Amino acid sequence: MQRKLRLRFMAISWLLLFLLLIAICVGVSAFMYQSSVNDTEKALQVSMETMSFPDPTRGMVGVMTDDHGILRWPPMQSHINLSTDTVTAMLKQVKPKGVKQTGVIYHDGIKYRYLSVPQNNGALCSFAECSAEEELIRTLKRNSLLVSFLGMFLLIPVCAMLSRWVSKPIEAAWEKQNDFVSDATHELKTPLTVIATNTEAVLSNPNATIESQERWLGSIQGETSRMAGLVANLLFLAKIDAAEIHLSPEQLEISELLEEMCIERETDFFEAGRTFEYDMTPNLRYYGDWKLIKKLMEELLKNARMYTPEGGTIRMVVNHDRKQRLRIVLSNTGPDISPEDLEKLFDRFYRADPSRARETGGYGLGLCVAKSIAELHNGTVTADSQNGINVFTVILGEIEQKDSKSDKKE
Repeated sequence: MQRKLRLRFMAISWLLLFLLLIAICVGVSAFMYQSSVNDTEKALQVSMETMSFPDPTRGMVGVMTDDHGILRWPPMQSHINLSTDTVTAMLKQVKPKGVKQTGVIYHDGIKYRYLSVPQNNGALCSFAECSAEEELIRTLKRNSLLVSFLGMFLLIPVCAMLSRWVSKPIEAAWEKQNDFVSDATHELKTPLTVIATNTEAVLSNPNATIESQERWLGSIQGETSRMAGLVANLLFLAKIDAAEIHLSPEQLEISELLEEMCIERETDFFEAGRTFEYDMTPNLRYYGDWKLIKKLMEELLKNARMYTPEGGTIRMVVNHDRKQRLRIVLSNTGPDISPEDLEKLFDRFYRADPSRARETGGYGLGLCVAKSIAELHNGTVTADSQNGINVFTVILGEIEQKDSKSDKKE
């Protein structure tokens, strides 16, 4: 499918560029031809005004006619050798009248451009050979065909390179989608298999008490909770991709809210054997969606708890950066994250240590969810790791504040 898409784009781009090349050639040719015509008409006009031929390189002739359009003899001025019969024949085509005339005539296979201006008891007519125009037309046709022919072949590699460049994001998105479906299927398959196995174990002993089946039932409950969390995150990311997540922002006392959240989780970290510290700059305010910001921090705290060894320390610092944006820095002690893993850390289903997935309960979606929420708040989440300390920095930018008329009335 990707190959067909690339070939289709290449064909369309080649056709459009080829048509553009032809249009440029036609436009340039028309401009040059019209410039030549204007020069000839200007020379004819000057010859009428000055009664002379200012450009001796042009093949021009000027004659006087009577009021019947018949050639007066003499005079006749000329830069080309034309017989009286020839000029008379040309005048018959022009048929001078009592108004100014301009146009083109052909005589003996030669093209002439003429200008006729009425005079007392007759008209003054000037003729100019258009052999230069004819030669220009032939040259333009030849050059245009040559350029078009060469361009037709030269554009093929250009379009091929362009199609590869344009299709790269599409191919990357296609691969990510395939990986996403494959990973989601794999992650859902594991808990479903465990649930099915434990259910069979329970059903194989229909007379057993609930207490005796507690091991199997507990496993079913645990896997169900894990799968519910996975599905919830999958749905959240799907809504993010479809732009169906809308912020419900409000003015937040963000320092107080984050401190309350930290206090609620102190016991959990203590029971897990981790030290949890936090430092809040007081009276910080932020206009945003607290429900989503809370989810962002829960995912980061969950990730910190998973990858902090027993006896390790987790620390949260909340303040402003130099641009007065809200900054939340969450650090934890633990093994260093390699530069290769740091680049992919926020990808869906990516885990720096896949072997610990079942042990920690992670699916590799939490950091992706956190990043998506930060981006909804015009912010970023970045990660750094060195000297046994992993640091996640959240920067939340400004979002447009709603002008609530109802609030004003209250």
